[in-house]
Amino acid sequence: MKILCPQEEEISVPRDEDDSIEPDDMSLESTEITQDQLLNYQLMFPIGQDKSIPWNSITAYENMKAKRISELKKWKEQSPCQKELYRALYKLVKTQRSRGEIYKFYLPNCNKNGFYHSKQCETLLNGESAECWCVYPKNGRRIPGSPAIKADPECQQYLSSQE
Repeated sequence: MKILCPQEEEISVPRDEDDSIEPDDMSLESTEITQDQLLNYQLMFPIGQDKSIPWNSITAYENMKAKRISELKKWKEQSPCQKELYRALYKLVKTQRSRGEIYKFYLPNCNKNGFYHSKQCETLLNGESAECWCVYPKNGRRIPGSPAIKADPECQQYLSSQE
């Protein structure tokens, strides 16, 4: 993925299967309570209620752990296109925070089943025509021989020739 910042500096963000937006502390084996989890725990009790009762702490922690396991399972069940979309959004937010406004980027175009539309395009926020290309719907990989052009690449012809 390429990202263009206000200074017209292009940032290349590689598409990496291992690059995940899963939180680093999403480990199922983790037994430590993070600062965020502690804050969530403290917010669960009304003011004045005794928070020092150990079984309340254990119950609250177990509930948070179960919720995180559920979130992890949902993440793993997502389709390839949805996962790439969330990774791209995460990277855009991260890049925008560190470098400012972004004018050119790629977000995967997913269908309702979670796979890729055969035509994928960059997004440009400056009004120019975006570059588009053809991909295989199952994995999002570019179809060899298909052009990357600032028009409709008519992907159906490349999909038909691959069958």
